[in-house]
Amino acid sequence: MISREIVNALYGAIRLMKFDVAGRGYFNYTAEGFWRSFVAAILAFPIFLALTFVHVWSFEGPIFQEVQLVVLRYATGWLVYPLVVLVLVKVLNRTANYVAYIITINWLAVPQWALACAVGALGHATGPDVGNLLAVFLLMLFVYYDFFVTRIVLDLTTGRAALVVLIGMLVAMVLDITILGT
Repeated sequence: MISREIVNALYGAIRLMKFDVAGRGYFNYTAEGFWRSFVAAILAFPIFLALTFVHVWSFEGPIFQEVQLVVLRYATGWLVYPLVVLVLVKVLNRTANYVAYIITINWLAVPQWALACAVGALGHATGPDVGNLLAVFLLMLFVYYDFFVTRIVLDLTTGRAALVVLIGMLVAMVLDITILGT
């Protein structure tokens, strides 16, 4: 993996998080870039683990088992979502945009997990009331990021982009219920 590709992709993802469409120009939109974009799952994993430990710190019960389930959920999401999107792009006649979309959404996950970890730590430090409010705002922001990227990369209308994001959220909820029981 070329480190320059990682730096470029993360820079592009951060620009997209600032709603700068030019951020797309920093991704390697090739078949090799597609497979390399899954390195984002590895880069985001330590951040994800830190966030997990912030949340289970006060958990009473078998913490190791809880962490195992959350890690399984994390890995499953990285595998299932691209398959669901593959079906969606066929239905929406956007198969030509599939590779670019998965690359973009994968790299976007790294700064999103970093932001989630920072907000999670802040929420944990400020107490449950503020923490819950921050979590809701962060969720709304992430949904909008996903909508923004989906609309511009898949070149969809507002309604169709919202549908793709909604289906992604439903898939995440099904995985949460199936794996985590929540």
